[in-house]
Amino acid sequence: MKKILVPTDFSSSAANALNFAVQTAKSYPLEIILLHVVDRMDSLYSEAPQIIQENYTTILEEAQIKLDQVKSSIAETESLDIRTFLREGEVDEHILELTEEIDIDLIVMGTFGINGLKDRIWGSKTAGLTGKTKVPVMVIPYEYNWKVPQKALLATSFFEEDSNVLNPIAGLMAVYNLMLHVAVFTDEDTADAAQFMENSMNIDHYGKKLQRQLNTTSVITSHLSGHKFEDALQDYIKDNDIDILVMVTYQRSLWDRVFHPSTTRRMSYHTTIPLLIIPAAKEE
Repeated sequence: MKKILVPTDFSSSAANALNFAVQTAKSYPLEIILLHVVDRMDSLYSEAPQIIQENYTTILEEAQIKLDQVKSSIAETESLDIRTFLREGEVDEHILELTEEIDIDLIVMGTFGINGLKDRIWGSKTAGLTGKTKVPVMVIPYEYNWKVPQKALLATSFFEEDSNVLNPIAGLMAVYNLMLHVAVFTDEDTADAAQFMENSMNIDHYGKKLQRQLNTTSVITSHLSGHKFEDALQDYIKDNDIDILVMVTYQRSLWDRVFHPSTTRRMSYHTTIPLLIIPAAKEE
């Protein structure tokens, strides 16, 4: 992992995500790229949309000043140099374009908290980006306070072996020297005894395979069960002091996205710890 892209709208949520990237870069050689996109749609949420449109040039100039101020502040306080980009148009479009343009390895974004409408809007953009990118997205909760991560939890349903999924996990473990927990969930309301036993056997086998593929002994496996996946996951995170949650998101049809909302996307709204979302090509 060499380059981290941090999109910002200068809200508290975005600032929290930037702090995560900065603290990481202080102990690991990473380049931070800060992106701000001036989106004309943002004027819909202003008190005077007509003034926003009339003074669009001023908005661009002020945005550049803010980017320069953030860059200078980080250089002075953290001794880190970051690159900044200012673009005009749709936020998602420019995040995806810049990711391809300069070979970004990880996107770090904040999600909303209780800090007002602007943070909530930015958080919804973060959730909307999940499943669209070709690189992992790290979602940083609004109320998260930085600590050096020590444990990560990979929540799996498909026992992924694809290098596109495992390489980001290996990179994460290298950056933070992490212990990796891996868990599969069985729904007690829908699963039969055979499926329960199958998941128990598969998770043990998968853990051993991960140790070989990741070349580490720092893998702990668990079989979770209950009536609701999110609740079982949150209980495990709390009981085991997990610092980062890792989930894999899959490309799905429009029908599935409308009638079966992604669990990963739901977790991006509710997680209390950083959530690493890794894209995969396999259908759910």
